[in-house]
Formats: sequence, structure tokens, C-alpha cells
Amino acid sequence: MKEDHMLNGQLKPGYNIQVGTENNFVIGYDVFPNPTDTRTFIPHLENVQNRLKCTFKTVIADAGYGSEENYDYLEEKEIMGVVKYPSYEKETKRSFKKKIFNAENWKYDAEQKEYTCPCGNPVPYKKTVTKKNESGYMQTYEVYRCDNCEGCPFRALCTKSEYGRMVQRNEHWLEQKAKVKELLSTDEYKRLMKKRSTECETVFGQIKGNLHFRRFYLRGNEKVGTEWGLLMIGYDFKQLARMMNV
Repeated sequence: MKEDHMLNGQLKPGYNIQVGTENNFVIGYDVFPNPTDTRTFIPHLENVQNRLKCTFKTVIADAGYGSEENYDYLEEKEIMGVVKYPSYEKETKRSFKKKIFNAENWKYDAEQKEYTCPCGNPVPYKKTVTKKNESGYMQTYEVYRCDNCEGCPFRALCTKSEYGRMVQRNEHWLEQKAKVKELLSTDEYKRLMKKRSTECETVFGQIKGNLHFRRFYLRGNEKVGTEWGLLMIGYDFKQLARMMNV
């Protein structure tokens, strides 16, 4: 779906294909209508486990799957998740710490429940908000807002809001991100992340690049699933033949 062959920006019917691999073999796949990967993670993982009648001890996925809901699911199921979150790469760079208008770099006083902005003004707590996403998962975050933005020399760089700078703080999400950073700082999990990129990306690279399959010929989840399933069977046979030096 990344190519717009008409070059007119029109929306086209599309499918989100999820593939699970182990030791360079495809062990499961699913077809979703979701435009993003975040909400395909749990159903795809459960589908593959149910089909194989097993429970995975470790699951590795890229940053497109890192979310509060997915991390909670992995912890609840006692599955070791090696999954980056979307801003992981950006946050681990030195340049990120130099961005003084990013609230994650501001001083935070947990007792007073307030941030201090780059201008030195307090950004106090205002309220707590709880919301439910489309899958029913509940998220809770605190809202902070600066009351002294008027006349601030940094205002144009800090916020475009006429009401002053507002910050949302999700304590649970911050704790999850801290765990991910600690986990991925070890050599073992860095190795696993590299292995994921060579396994999963190779599947799509072979199918789209070498076999030139870039567009489904059928329509509907069931038919598209059959079409993709045949491709995956062929892919695994090819992998087996390569291992046997046939």
C-alpha cells in the first residue's frame, strides 16, 4: 500500500499482513484491516499460539507494536517481551536530552505534583483523565498546565495553545518505557532484536522484492488469507530446501 500507482492520493482497499517467524521459518500469519500494527499484536499472538497449541516464552517485535496495552498483556501472560516503543530510538539519542521544550526533559517534583518549564515557571497538576481505547483498554494520565505563559519569551517555541502549555503524564507508561530501556540495554536482547530484523524483514523482502508480489489479486480477508498462505508455504519450502542444500 506504500505505492500509489495512480499518483492521485486516492484511498485503496488494503490489508495488514502480520507474520510470525522462528528460526527463519514462518510459523503463523494473519490478515487484518487495521492501518497500524499496534492493535494487531495481541490477536495475532493469540491466534498463532492457539494454532500451534503452545505458549511462547519470548516474543520479539519492532517499535510499531510497543504500547501500554501490549506491554500489560505480555506481563499478564508472563511472556518476555522484547519490544521497542515508537519513540525508543529517538529517546536514546543524546540530542533528545538537549530538547529543552520536551516535557520529558523537564524537572518534575513528585511531591508537589508539578513540572518546571525552561523559563522557570511551575506547571502544576490540574486533573486526572481516564479514557478507553477502541479495544476497551483503559488508560489513565494526569494533566498539567502552566498558568504563567503570558509574556514568556519562549512561548512561541514551547506551545501554540492560547491557554498555555499543557503536559500529559502517564505514570504507568513511563514505568513501562523505563523497563524497556533497561531490558534493551543488555547485549542479549540487542542480539535478539537484530535477529528479528533478519527473520521477519526477510520474509517481506523475498516476497515483495524477489518474487515481485506487491499486490493481492483477490479480495476479502478469507481469500487474501488463502493467497498469502500459499505464498508462506512456498517460502517455508524454499527455506527448507536451502537448509538441505537442495
